[in-house]
Amino acid sequence: MSENNQLLSEWGDGSRNRIVDLIDASRIASNKPRRAQDFSDSYSELEFGYYADLSAANDLSEFKRKIEDSIKELGFQEFSYFRTDNVAPGSEKLVTVSSDFLAAYFNECFFEHDLIIPYANSNTAPIYQSILHDYARNAPFDINMTQMMKAIYELNKSYGYHEFYNTLAKANNGKGNVVLSVTIQGCSPIELKRIVRGCESTLQLLCEAIDAVASRKFPNTLIGGVSSNDEVLSINPRPLRVLDTLANNDFNIIQVADHLNISVVTANKHLETARKAFGARTNYAAIKKAVVNGLIQYTT
Repeated sequence: MSENNQLLSEWGDGSRNRIVDLIDASRIASNKPRRAQDFSDSYSELEFGYYADLSAANDLSEFKRKIEDSIKELGFQEFSYFRTDNVAPGSEKLVTVSSDFLAAYFNECFFEHDLIIPYANSNTAPIYQSILHDYARNAPFDINMTQMMKAIYELNKSYGYHEFYNTLAKANNGKGNVVLSVTIQGCSPIELKRIVRGCESTLQLLCEAIDAVASRKFPNTLIGGVSSNDEVLSINPRPLRVLDTLANNDFNIIQVADHLNISVVTANKHLETARKAFGARTNYAAIKKAVVNGLIQYTT
C-alpha cells in the first residue's frame, strides 16, 4: 500500500485527489446516491428496518447471515465489507466471496496494491471495480501498481467475478471509510449494472447500517478495539435520533421536535417508523429494543 500512497502524493498537492480525475470519477459522482443522513424527513420502515434487523443479531455469525440475506433480497449473490484502515489477512470476517479467491488475494498481497483502497480512503462516491481496472489497463505508465492491478483483474476473472459494485461511507466512529462491495459470480458486467440500477440508495443505507451496528455491537472483532469513552458514535437515521432524544431527556414530543429542529408531525412519523421496524406497540417498547440492541445508549 506504500507504493499507492507514494504515487498518490506525487500526483498533486491540491485538495482533489488526482486519482479521481484519472479514473473519471465524475461519471459516477453525478449519480451518487444520497447518504442516509440526507433522508432528513422521510424514512420508510424498510429503510430503517436495516438498523433494527441487523442490531438484533446475537453474534457475528448471525450478523453476517443477516447482511447476506439483505444483499440477496436486492438481487446480488455475494458481498464483502471492510474498513479502509483494516485491510489485511484476517480482516475478511464479513465476506462471502470464494474462500479460495480470498486466499489467493491475500497470499499475493494484492491488498497492498488494490486501487480501491486509496480511492476509498479519499472518496465516498460509489464506484464499479471495472473503472479502476480500466484505469490500470490504460495508464500511460507501466509500474508495479498497474501490473498488480492487471493481476487482480485476472484473478477476479478466473473465479468468475467480472464486476463489483462498491458502496462507500464515512466510518461511524469518524475514523476512515467503509466499503460494501456486492457481486454475482459468473454475472456479466452489463447484467450486474442492470441489477445495481435503482438500488444504489438502498445499498448506501445498508452500508451505513452495517457500520453503525458493527461499531456498537462488535467493535472488538470488526474495528480492532472497544470504542473509548471519549469516542462519540454518530446516530445517522432520524428515527434513532428521535428515540435517543426521547429516552435521554425529560421531553414531550413537542420538545423533542424542537430540539431536533423538525416538525411534530415529522417526529411522530419517525417514532411510528421505529415502532414498526422494531415490532413495538409503544414508544417505550421501541426505546427498550433500541437500547437492548445497542443502537442507542440510555444515560442515567
